[in-house]
Amino acid sequence: MGLLEIIKNIVSGLRRLEILKLPTQGFFYPKDFGFRIKKATDEDIIEYEYNFDKENIISVIELVKKIVKNNTLFDTPYKFEDLKSVDIVYVFLEIVKHTKAKKIFVDFFNDETGITEQIEFTSDNFRYFDLSKYKGLKNNETCDILVEGYRFSMPSIGVENSLTQYLIDLSQVPDTDKYNDFSYDFLFFLGNKNTLDGEEIENLITIFNYDIDEEEKSKIKSIISKFIEIVGYNLRHRNLLIDVKSNIDLENIWK
Repeated sequence: MGLLEIIKNIVSGLRRLEILKLPTQGFFYPKDFGFRIKKATDEDIIEYEYNFDKENIISVIELVKKIVKNNTLFDTPYKFEDLKSVDIVYVFLEIVKHTKAKKIFVDFFNDETGITEQIEFTSDNFRYFDLSKYKGLKNNETCDILVEGYRFSMPSIGVENSLTQYLIDLSQVPDTDKYNDFSYDFLFFLGNKNTLDGEEIENLITIFNYDIDEEEKSKIKSIISKFIEIVGYNLRHRNLLIDVKSNIDLENIWK
């Protein structure tokens, strides 16, 4: 980063996040992928707090995504939809820290001491998944890795949103209950795609639910299970692992 860009970022209140410190550690992004965060506006925070419903996890996820979308600026040619969905909460918490100029602490009960303690949410304490053994298997163009004959990648927020909207639209159509039982494992085998149209989704549903035999379906689930820890947000405290998502107070995060 040049001096001019540093000065411009300071003046404008922008801060560049280190891609290598995201939960995906930059592994599933192109080499030139990058973005900056800005401070959330008062309107952003008011809308978040007014609409927060801890009983509706889907609603909470949408509020978090909206904060991230409103307060990120991506390097050309990338956009919000290219962000891997697993990185969303991490970016959200960084935006909160940047906006409020404060540290975020997570409460947890320490079984060793028998008391409730706090640990700071920071990359220094974050437990990262070990991706080092897959480096030689990565395709830098498609940003996926070859595992047991399949090209695995973490899904982007764009393809997740495409599927979510598809299912919402479908819910208005009679006799679509069968979609509740379908597998959507194809999300993990789309490389760096950031959107899907209805026809693509229909084809993928057919392939992964009807065209693939049971042995291959089992292999696919086994591949996904190898990387499931990337989805978990854990902090390290000596010999303990603290689950962030179950211990952090998202309702009062802006206080």
